[in-house]
Amino acid sequence: MAFHQEISIKLAQYQLNTWEGIFKFVLILGLIAVGKECATIIYNLYFHPLHKIPGPKLWIAFPILRQLCMARGSSEFAIRDLFDKYGEVMRVSPNEVYFISPQAWKDIYGHGHADFPKFYPRGVHMDTRQIISSNARDHFRYRRAMLPAFSDRALMQQEQLIRVYVDLLVKRLRDISDAGQLANMVRWYNFTTFDLIADLAYGEPLYGLEKGQSNAWIENIEKILIIAPMFSLIGSSRIIGGAIMLVLSPLMKRAKQQHMANVQKLAMGRLTARKQPDRGDFMDYFLRSRGEAHALSDDEIVVNSDLLMVAGSETTATLLSGATFWMLNTPHAIKRATEEVRSTFASDTDISFNDARSKLPYLVACLDEALRLFPPIPLALSRSVPGQVPVEICGLMIPPKTTVGVHHLSAYTSEINFHRAREYIPERWLPEATADPTSPFYNDRRDVHKPFSFGPRDCIGRNLAYHEMRLIMAKILFNFDLELDKSCSDWYNQRIFALWEKPPLNVHLKYRFAKV
Repeated sequence: MAFHQEISIKLAQYQLNTWEGIFKFVLILGLIAVGKECATIIYNLYFHPLHKIPGPKLWIAFPILRQLCMARGSSEFAIRDLFDKYGEVMRVSPNEVYFISPQAWKDIYGHGHADFPKFYPRGVHMDTRQIISSNARDHFRYRRAMLPAFSDRALMQQEQLIRVYVDLLVKRLRDISDAGQLANMVRWYNFTTFDLIADLAYGEPLYGLEKGQSNAWIENIEKILIIAPMFSLIGSSRIIGGAIMLVLSPLMKRAKQQHMANVQKLAMGRLTARKQPDRGDFMDYFLRSRGEAHALSDDEIVVNSDLLMVAGSETTATLLSGATFWMLNTPHAIKRATEEVRSTFASDTDISFNDARSKLPYLVACLDEALRLFPPIPLALSRSVPGQVPVEICGLMIPPKTTVGVHHLSAYTSEINFHRAREYIPERWLPEATADPTSPFYNDRRDVHKPFSFGPRDCIGRNLAYHEMRLIMAKILFNFDLELDKSCSDWYNQRIFALWEKPPLNVHLKYRFAKV
């Protein structure tokens, strides 16, 4: 009672029943808030446990400045340029440190130490039933149940399924060539990868190639990119974030419910009907775990099939788009890759998973170089330092709960790691460059290049993605002469909102075997 009386007496001094009293009270509250903010800034800059790690002082003092960069889609490029100034390690916000050295992959993501939990920004809520966001125990179980679907045996079974859609892509591109039209390769790659992954996941395509139309997954990604500028500001402050979520939450919740209802229908149709058993697709292998300790429940299969749809489609389509741009923008590269494919195979029916991997070293180098300059995930896959004591990362003692990660775009385009790092030079990946000490690329730190991540949580679909992109690109180069439309000469300079924005990539196609 005495405490409340004291508060009442203090408030009475400001005469809150008058405008003058209200103004004074608000002014004092404002001064207290400003003082607290100034103290926080001084602490973060000069007394924080991370204060000795170099980084942009304005971002550390005013994190909202980085959030604004994210809202403009320029944050990842800004981080890349800042690494040129600060070296191999950089503090990008009060409690966030990024690295670009090969050792960081082992120290943060690798085996042999405590798991670094994934870190998600405020406002991002992940389904813990999905393998990418599950806890360590469930992740081990999910991975054990899902890995057989991506084994060499499974890939051999899946090849015939995938070839159907690659051949259909060639057919549709031939139609465009015959009509003398431009092909937006971003769209056609998306149609192809989403159709084939849908068949592997649900036993039926989405008919994007056949009808030339979008699907729910592509449309959701497009919607995310539209609202991404606002969504990037959610973590800037509780007030701003709360206001944005007040508007977006109902819309996002309704869209998610509609999307998951469609996913549930597709997945359960495949699970209950058991259509086309033993075809070697994802569901076939997932169901083989039934009765085992690591078996997936129906709900777990549903949510992970949705994840595989995006992770197995959007990323591959992104890489193919980037590879097409960089090869067409580099005349000697497209010439050499095309000659290699056409001199190796007499017919496009001869092109297989294994032959595309073993007989086309220059094309493989072109794809690896595209993965370096245009990684499908260009940002850092952030983790949180575990435990109660500092952990050593690249020789630095980093406090618990610090957000850390390897920033993909910066690591792959740094002169510290690669000679002529921002140029598209596939030759750096060829055996002669890696074995010859006189090669200018001999000292490239290729072990920093981990576009599919690293360690116990690396991408389980890596081999499938490589097979897809090699087969698709080889068949396109075998069948078509390609030329980049002048409107797309600056296509690489696009925004990044976790994913690349990917504007239309318009290409002139000429079918090689057209009748004269």
